Amino acid sequence: MTLEMIIGLLAAVLSAIAAAFGLGHSRGTSKAEAKADQQRTEEHAAATEAVAERRVETTKGARDVQQTVNHLPDDDVDRELREKFTRKT
Repeated sequence: MTLEMIIGLLAAVLSAIAAAFGLGHSRGTSKAEAKADQQRTEEHAAATEAVAERRVETTKGARDVQQTVNHLPDDDVDRELREKFTRKT
């Protein structure tokens, strides 16, 4: 009878250890997934911000060029275009 009790107790202890290990592994996995999701979200936000900054810079540059062109006489605009925007052969 005592041998059966010892074996039963040993089995219960081993089952408890296995359950604790499984629970810890499960919690660790969900924490890692949450951290990876957060990192992806932060990377996406940084990329979106970089695109917005480039778009603002490009728009500002285009506006500056338009303003410069508007203030130049037509002959100067034609000359600038011929000099700077021709295909190189």
